[in-house]
Amino acid sequence: MTANRFGSRRSRAWVTAVTAAVAALLTAAPAAADPIGDIEAEIEAQAADLEVVIEEYNAISEELADTKEQIAALEEELAPYEEKLEELYDATEGIVTHAYQTQGLSGTFAVLNAGSPELFSERMTALNGATAGDAALIAEVTEAKAVYEEDMGVLDDLRATQAEQEAALEEQKTTIEEGIERLQADRKDAYRDEAAARGESIDYIPDYIPGDRGLVVRHAMAQLGKSYVWATSGPDTYDCSGLMLAAYNAIGIGLPHNAAAQYNMSTRISRDALQPGDLVFYNGLAHVAMYIGDGYVIHAPTTGDVVKIQPLDEAATPYYGAGRFL
Repeated sequence: MTANRFGSRRSRAWVTAVTAAVAALLTAAPAAADPIGDIEAEIEAQAADLEVVIEEYNAISEELADTKEQIAALEEELAPYEEKLEELYDATEGIVTHAYQTQGLSGTFAVLNAGSPELFSERMTALNGATAGDAALIAEVTEAKAVYEEDMGVLDDLRATQAEQEAALEEQKTTIEEGIERLQADRKDAYRDEAAARGESIDYIPDYIPGDRGLVVRHAMAQLGKSYVWATSGPDTYDCSGLMLAAYNAIGIGLPHNAAAQYNMSTRISRDALQPGDLVFYNGLAHVAMYIGDGYVIHAPTTGDVVKIQPLDEAATPYYGAGRFL
């Protein structure tokens, strides 16, 4: 019986991915003119590393679960052999006792210290009162038990190795997640610093969001502080529907420059279903804003104001409905 019978189905390629992910955390990013963009690029890179580690972690976890199932199955198969041995040893106890009484300690120890099932069988047969059938059966059961115990040892070693891999990946996953959390905080600080430089403040900044939803939200947020001007859609000024038009144009979705038309073009969703990037409509479709999470929207409010973030219920009234394009 060799370890190959229960060898791991995967190589240790995960080590390379884990090492690369941790190395990325330890590499300081150089200063740049666009701190928010730099931080967001680093979040994307580390999120990609995290995805690799998570997939490797999931794979190892499945292998570990499979190994545990194999061990449980072997234990179940082994149980009858152990029970049978107990019965046979009980049945032959009298024979061994008789050997001690008639042949002395040497005969008894010779049986008990037999180095293999075959030798055990021969020595049992040599004792007065033992039959060849008794000895052969004990030897057969003992040999089968030894095979299963060997398999069990291989599986136990494999389980220990996989558990170590799982623990290592869990540690690296935690390290990357903590790094991303720090970057999210740095990103929010960068947004606040930019707002402060404009003489403004921001109460809420969403976490970095990957994918198209994140792209439309980030495009809208890049316009923070720019003035509202009726019938414009950037790049320096916006009205409410023009801000939505420009944000969605960044991902190749063309919207009309009108709040009511945008609502009619969208898929209706309930307020409870809002996700970042969805549009929120107010005042009989006279105003539109973009939901960015946690009950907040970004919008271009009105003449004399600037693109800003506000709570959904404070951005405008009354609430009319919500629409989705993603």
